[in-house]
Amino acid sequence: MHAKTSDVLEIISVLAVVISLAFVGYEIRNSSVQTELNTQAIKITAYQDLIGRIVDLNKLSIDNSLDFNAIINNPSRSMKEANELDSYIWILFRHGDMAYFQFENGAISKERLVSALMPLLDRLKIPYVLNNWNLSKHVFVPSYQIFIDKEIKKLKERIN
Repeated sequence: MHAKTSDVLEIISVLAVVISLAFVGYEIRNSSVQTELNTQAIKITAYQDLIGRIVDLNKLSIDNSLDFNAIINNPSRSMKEANELDSYIWILFRHGDMAYFQFENGAISKERLVSALMPLLDRLKIPYVLNNWNLSKHVFVPSYQIFIDKEIKKLKERIN
C-alpha cells in the first residue's frame, strides 16, 4: 500500500510540475506579446517626437497666407518663396514617411495611411514636387521609397 501511495504522489507531483511549466510558458508568451506591443508604442512615440523636432528645427516662415499653387506656378518666384516651397514639400515627404512607418508597424490601417498621404500624393502630380522627390528619396528607407514610387506609377497610369 505504501508503494501505491508513493506512485500516486509521484504522478500528482509530475502533473503539478507539467501544469506549472505550462502556466509559466503561457505567462512568458503573454509577457513577450506585451513587451512587443510596448516596444512598438515606444518606437512610434520616439519617431513622432523625432519628426516633431525636425519640423521645429526647420521652422518655416510659411504662414496662413501661403498659396502653394501660386508659388508653384510662378517660375520667377523669389528665393524666399522657393525656400518656403521646398521646406513645405520636405515636410510633406517627412509626414508621409512617419505615416508609412506607423503603417509598417501596424499602428494605422492602409486606409488611414492613404488618408495621411493624400496631401503628398495629390502634389506628386506636379513636376516640381516629383523632381524634389526624385532628388531626395534616397534619404528615406527603401520600403517607403518603393511605396511612394508605386503610388507615382499609379498616378501616371491614371493620367495616361
